Amino acid sequence: MSALTNTHQPALRDNLQRLLREAWDKLERQPRESAAPARRAEHLARCSGDNRAWAQSLFVWGVASMYEGDSQEAIVLLSRALAAFRFLNDEEGQWSCLKAIALAWGYAGDAVQALETHSIADTFSRQAEFASKAGWLRWFVAD
Repeated sequence: MSALTNTHQPALRDNLQRLLREAWDKLERQPRESAAPARRAEHLARCSGDNRAWAQSLFVWGVASMYEGDSQEAIVLLSRALAAFRFLNDEEGQWSCLKAIALAWGYAGDAVQALETHSIADTFSRQAEFASKAGWLRWFVAD
C-alpha cells in the first residue's frame, strides 16, 4: 500500500460512513432522496472492499428503486445485496433483502415469485424481531 493510499483511507472510510448514514436516514424520512447517497456509498464501498457497507448501500438503493417504481432494477440491486449479506452471514440483512425482493416481484406482477420469496423470508426464526426494526417497510405496507 502506498503512502498516498494510507493517507486517503481514513477519509474514504469517513465519507463512506457519512454517505451510508445519509442514505439510511433519507430512506426512513424521504425515500425518494435516498438513492443518490446510496449510489455514491456503493461506489466507495466497492472501491474500498467494505462488503458490509456495499451490501447496505445496495439494499438502500434497491429499496429506493422499488419506491420509485422500478421493480426490475430493485430486484437486481437487492439480489446483489442478498448475496453479500449471505457472504457476511448476516441474517437480518438477508431477511430484509428477501422481503424487499418479494415486494418488488409483487409490484412487477409476478405473484408466484413474490409468494416463494416471502416464504423463504418467513423461514428465519427471528423474522418478528427483524420486522419490528425494518422501518423501510412502512412505505410499502399501505400498498
